[in-house]
Amino acid sequence: MARRYSSVTWTEICAFWGMVIAGFTHFFGGFFRALVKWAFDDGNVARILNRIADICTLLGNIALLVAIALPAYQFVKYKTKGWKVFYWIAFALFLVGVVFGVVLQF
Repeated sequence: MARRYSSVTWTEICAFWGMVIAGFTHFFGGFFRALVKWAFDDGNVARILNRIADICTLLGNIALLVAIALPAYQFVKYKTKGWKVFYWIAFALFLVGVVFGVVLQF
């Protein structure tokens, strides 16, 4: 039975939509890469499709970042300062990894 009251939190909303966006963008990014390998070996079309795949990957990673970062912060919100420092270090590493991973593809 569906619930009739609204007890949805921002964490749940971000996690759900982050998963949806990341799923679609990773699927279509993979689709464009497969299309390049299958149909276009060289030329402008291959470059354009690879750029679209790179942008899809970036958008998917940003969506995952939002979907992961908010629930993770809810986990450490009431913990000691050490946990919060560890969270921000892990968040920064993830963010830098996403940025470097995408920038190196361009």
